[in-house]
Amino acid sequence: MAKEVGHKVREGSTYGNLGNAYQSLGDFKTAIAHNERHLKIAKELGDKTGEGFAYCNLGNAYKGLGDFKTAIDYHDRHLKNAKEMDDRAGEGRAYGNLGNAYQGLGDFKKAIQYYELDLKIAKEVGDRAGEGQSYGNLGNAYESLGDFKKAIEYLELDLEIAKEVGDKAGEGRAYGNLGNAYDGLRYFQTAIDYHERQLKIAKELDDKAGEGAGYCNLGNACYRLGDYRKATDYQERALTIAKEVGDKIGQERAVGAFFFYYF
Repeated sequence: MAKEVGHKVREGSTYGNLGNAYQSLGDFKTAIAHNERHLKIAKELGDKTGEGFAYCNLGNAYKGLGDFKTAIDYHDRHLKNAKEMDDRAGEGRAYGNLGNAYQGLGDFKKAIQYYELDLKIAKEVGDRAGEGQSYGNLGNAYESLGDFKKAIEYLELDLEIAKEVGDKAGEGRAYGNLGNAYDGLRYFQTAIDYHERQLKIAKELDDKAGEGAGYCNLGNACYRLGDYRKATDYQERALTIAKEVGDKIGQERAVGAFFFYYF
């Protein structure tokens, strides 16, 4: 319809929405194709807001492909765009996405620097949900550095805000991340308790990917406790769900766990 009536702005934003939908399905190449069309139209029209969204979405799609350097390039363009427009919320998103890309590259210290900038802006603009997400990202980065106690401090703040704003999906993610951090401290029973809470919420929300991640995390914690039968059962459930929803990363994670358990 947008093409029919010659509504170029709507045409561009629709390409962007299609890109996001394909990204949610894990089809990152199709997502990139749609987002590139959005970017082209936004540039033709001088639509700086649309251009910024396209850069952001392209960065996230390339991150999904594991091409973190290209992702960083697009998020840098988004950041420049946001600063030019004095868009503080967009600037914060760009910092958070840059942190995610550097986290993917394994540069956890640089990721932390960007997450702290994202957190600062979230507090400045009163974005409680964004603040919680920043705490969660910081927690994951510190966990990657092996600083599990500091990770738990940030993840508990993430959990507190998720409950406050009624974000059940965020609450579930926080439980899963806390479980992983306690697993790193070798508090395996505490880790299992958190992963069971994560799994319960994923089932309530019919979040199959979250459910699969919960089973995978439970399997790993049970394995470390020496309960190999339970560990195997949980990983089999995780693998079944990952295949069911076409979650390639989930499949790799479950198969990797089996390989670790038995070889």
